[in-house]
Amino acid sequence: MLFTMQRSRAPLTPDRLVSVSRELLVEGGPEAVVVREVARRLSVTAPALYRHVEGRGDLLTLLIAACNDEVAGVCAAARDCCAGDDYEAQLRAATWAFRGWALANRPEFGLVYGTPVPGYAAPVEGPTVTSARRFGDVFASIYAGLWRTGRLWVPERSELPPQLAEDLEANALHEAQGLPAGALYQFAVGWHRMLGLVSVEVSGHLAWVLADTEGFARRQLDDLAEDLLVE
Repeated sequence: MLFTMQRSRAPLTPDRLVSVSRELLVEGGPEAVVVREVARRLSVTAPALYRHVEGRGDLLTLLIAACNDEVAGVCAAARDCCAGDDYEAQLRAATWAFRGWALANRPEFGLVYGTPVPGYAAPVEGPTVTSARRFGDVFASIYAGLWRTGRLWVPERSELPPQLAEDLEANALHEAQGLPAGALYQFAVGWHRMLGLVSVEVSGHLAWVLADTEGFARRQLDDLAEDLLVE
């Protein structure tokens, strides 16, 4: 079902459900997002809410998709502030925006990118999947620009393990952006390193090593650019 609009004195729109679910997430983590408490805060009965969602899974789906779209918008806005042909600047800006959103929204970051929520399974080709693709497209457009302009260092297909190359070429970005296996590999490397860096900082696991986590992150971004790009 996910969401069905029905008449009520106070329509239960997706935005209202997401807003309350997000409050609960911030207050108590994913386990706090339950139908009965969402209904209570919306001043409706649980049976009334069940006419709009099938259960807790639908609430989490709506919330994850909303977070995906929010961070995608933040990263796209940062990218679009840069010159249209300066793809290195776009990569740096979008990556820094991702870090900023994550640090400002730690519970939401954990929900989307952290340990999977026990008992929750995202609908196949549902809102979480399509919203995640919209987020991925922000960075895919940058890597495609880097590749088209010769700024992205791309390994030859023969340098990649055969199964890895096949998996990369089966990715939707291969067709959508026309990226060869080597460019998709670099895209995956960039995403892996960006998410790893941000995850460690968000979880506080850098604090015991250093105080200047921002300076460390900027240096890591410089290192990423040096490893991926060519002059």
